[in-house]
Amino acid sequence: MNQNVKLRNHLLGACFCASMLLASGCTTDSEPSTSETQGALSHPYLLLTEDRRTTIESNLENPQMAAIFERMQQVAAGELRTPLPGTWDAKLHGDNAEVAEANALIAWLESDQEAANRAMAAMELLETNWEDHTVWGINIKMPETLMHYTAAWDLLSGTDFFPEEKATALKTKLLTITEKFYDYYILDPFMRDLSLGVSQNNHPIRTAACIGLVALAFLGEAHTQAWLDWAVSELDYLFSVEGQYVQPDGGISEGPFYFSFGFAPTVAFFIALDNATQPETIYTRNCINRSDADPWSGHNCIDGESFTFSSPLRDSLTHSILDWSLALRLPTGHRAPIADAPLRHQAAQALFVHYGAPTHHLWDWQTNPDDPYKVRGGHNLSLQHLAYVRPDESVSPPEWKNRFMPQAGMASFRSGWTPQDRMLVLMGENGSARKTLHDHVDGTSFVLAAYGDLLITDTGYYKPSQSNNAVTANASSHNVILIDGKGAPDKGLLNSWGDADAFIENTLESSVLAYAESRQTYEDTTIVRSVAFVRERYFVVSDHLSSENTEAREYRFRLHAFAGYDLDGGVTLESHGPHIQRADGSLQVFTTSTAGNPTIEEPPYIRLQAPHAHSLIAGEGEGDHTVIDATLTTVTPSFLTILAPYQSNATEGDHAPLSVTPVNIENGAAWIVRSDTGDEELIWMREDGSPNLLTLPEGATIESDGRLSIVSLNKSFGLLSRGTSLTLNGQELIGAGNPQGVQSTP
Repeated sequence: MNQNVKLRNHLLGACFCASMLLASGCTTDSEPSTSETQGALSHPYLLLTEDRRTTIESNLENPQMAAIFERMQQVAAGELRTPLPGTWDAKLHGDNAEVAEANALIAWLESDQEAANRAMAAMELLETNWEDHTVWGINIKMPETLMHYTAAWDLLSGTDFFPEEKATALKTKLLTITEKFYDYYILDPFMRDLSLGVSQNNHPIRTAACIGLVALAFLGEAHTQAWLDWAVSELDYLFSVEGQYVQPDGGISEGPFYFSFGFAPTVAFFIALDNATQPETIYTRNCINRSDADPWSGHNCIDGESFTFSSPLRDSLTHSILDWSLALRLPTGHRAPIADAPLRHQAAQALFVHYGAPTHHLWDWQTNPDDPYKVRGGHNLSLQHLAYVRPDESVSPPEWKNRFMPQAGMASFRSGWTPQDRMLVLMGENGSARKTLHDHVDGTSFVLAAYGDLLITDTGYYKPSQSNNAVTANASSHNVILIDGKGAPDKGLLNSWGDADAFIENTLESSVLAYAESRQTYEDTTIVRSVAFVRERYFVVSDHLSSENTEAREYRFRLHAFAGYDLDGGVTLESHGPHIQRADGSLQVFTTSTAGNPTIEEPPYIRLQAPHAHSLIAGEGEGDHTVIDATLTTVTPSFLTILAPYQSNATEGDHAPLSVTPVNIENGAAWIVRSDTGDEELIWMREDGSPNLLTLPEGATIESDGRLSIVSLNKSFGLLSRGTSLTLNGQELIGAGNPQGVQSTP
């Protein structure tokens, strides 16, 4: 029996229950388009065109770009592997394809017969027995084989070293493999629904990119127009807000890791489509993979309609996507590990500057502290970077620092763009922003980094069982409030989403204060988590809880330290919270509540079990980290926390440890925060019915009817949430306020 048939029969039984959840959709192939396509093109015309030669040659004079080419030369000299009989190994063929592409580029660029011969030797090793693969999910492994070999065919066709019979032989192989692939994953209802329909994420994106490139290269051959129509239909949908994958303000539903994985080969296809077709090219809509399940219902796809494709290369929505990724940049250059994500760097962003994107994406690419000039991550884009990116040391970071993205479900706070700056990402996803296979139950969670180190982390993507969700997916593995050990509902399998909507609201930004709230309801309790960034120096986290419940329950304010156990750095439990110390940056946490001081403790530890387990660092696998709870048992308390980062080993100046002292008050909580340079602020949380007037030991008086008040005691600025008036020593700082909102001065 064919191995694919065996695999399918095995999966059919294992996935029967899951398949009941799958999206329904039409199951017939689209009719081929009858539109005219661009006329005969001169090779190369896919990943690059002849006019890119001068750019590449100029880039080779730049040391960093020359290093990219040198790595391509190393790939070109790499060992070619011979397939085993009766198998089809996507990794083996993909590696050989990279060797072919690298040699084909050298042959075209340098008129190198030897490189051409080596490219053709790699092409000889490609086999067409694709049906002999045995790996589940091979569709997301196909871009390397199909795209690199197709690019090699195009590049080598632009030389005098590619005999017609060898070019035809490779074309025939690629068409044969793609036909089998398309028939199995797109036309087969079971495999399509299980692999692409239920996900609507990087799976159909990567599948469409590689099928589309083969189709584009060989238009006019049997089935290629139908393949191209499907691929463009898929990407037109998923890279628009109608596809729910991209949110209107640029956030990607499955997080930065899987976004980068799906994005890289798709950028290659978009470039090829831009080179080989005209904007007015007509395609035929193929709705075979549209889903009517939540959140994709209402897609309004019309099978067979004619449409044109507006390339994401030049689209403002794509610029917003890149800004979303940039807003997640940690001091190390990694993107914050939200959702199913280890720490990962962004690739391909610099390519978009050629097509009109802001130059800060070139800055991001060039200045990544941990991995500058990155050209691969989800796909090898070395060739594209050499052809389309012009390094420029004069480019600058974004003018913006804080970025509030309520539709993406994220608020990002930042003091600046150097590794020494402070930053925090607050989560609050709702609707399609959280309804993805790779999302986590992390409404109201946050990640914090400062002075070059990640200090409060999300826990990444640790999935020891392929038949279940990641161990790190649910609420206990995030920085949230737990009530009797529970957070928002656990994720179900596939598109049984679980979780609960959270909302980024009431955002505010001034020269000395930035503020946002994340609101979520679970366990009969509404949590409004407010984050205030004060003087771009430290963070206030105010958790106001409201509930009709009148029974005492256990409440845990949970933090996941990027330190301890299998991570560098240490964590000490101090009287008001953990003290996290790493080589460059450290963090002191001070937590109290409106019901008194909580107990600071670590939950029970079991090796590689939630909540301590993580998978954060590529190549290092899973591990454990320190988890700390501020715990008390009472009736619906609220928490007030100061997150006070400092530069490790600093003993004086503004980056030395802050002084944070409690203030005893009735029916509320308060801290005074002092810096070594003389700044002094009162942070005051009130519950309903608590006194409006607070007199400090030094004699200052503050009057407020708000829920949260932040008052500079010596520089006359303040913030008021859910109140109408804030005064200091009888002088009104904020008046005529909105009892439902937030405001600040200046």
